[in-house]
Amino acid sequence: MPAAQKTVIVTGASHGIGAGVVRAFLARGYNVLGTARKATKSEELAPSDHLSVIDGDIGQSKPRRKFQNSRLRGSARSMVSSRMLAFSW
Repeated sequence: MPAAQKTVIVTGASHGIGAGVVRAFLARGYNVLGTARKATKSEELAPSDHLSVIDGDIGQSKPRRKFQNSRLRGSARSMVSSRMLAFSW
């Protein structure tokens, strides 16, 4: 039986560090659920079978409902906040 596909949630995924984190996880075979205020307008990311993007703050109710209805939701086990990476030092 094949191993379950790993999924990670990346906030701030639309550009910069967040988009780089998304690309790194995709290159390693993960599914990625990327969120950002304007994720669907990102010129750095293109939705695919392994990438879903959601506009908005995952802490707010509307984007959270979209996440809950996402096809990738059930397998998500990790979350990366690119904003925290950028401002944690």
